[in-house]
Amino acid sequence: MELEVWGEEGTEEATLVRTSAEFEALLEKARAADYPILLEVLDAASPYRVIFNVGLHDGLGVLRYAGGEHPDGVYSRNPNQVPDQAEVVLYYYMNSDREFPASAHYPVDVVLQACAEFMQTGGALPTGVEWQSWPAIVGA
Repeated sequence: MELEVWGEEGTEEATLVRTSAEFEALLEKARAADYPILLEVLDAASPYRVIFNVGLHDGLGVLRYAGGEHPDGVYSRNPNQVPDQAEVVLYYYMNSDREFPASAHYPVDVVLQACAEFMQTGGALPTGVEWQSWPAIVGA
């Protein structure tokens, strides 16, 4: 699967990623940013079939997946994180901030594994993390 990755520091263009090794290298480069960076990952052959957001900062990361059975998107949910559902964290995509639930944080190694799974499965929802709708649906 070839990926278009948007939001890489220092560029306003997408980076085309053809191999898992290239994707890993790009994610490692993003980890070096001194702020919470957010990347938008698309299937290069069919952009917007699925949108996969990857946020990285200080040994932690967040994920968002939109596509297929989740057209409105779902966010990673770490069952070991217990902040209030209303608590948010900000990640920066290009020149804008994006909110994520604080409960979306996973250790970076788990996030990187989910990214590898996303590429290996051709853009399927990674199974190595739990997912949540957000904001929370009252009564759900």
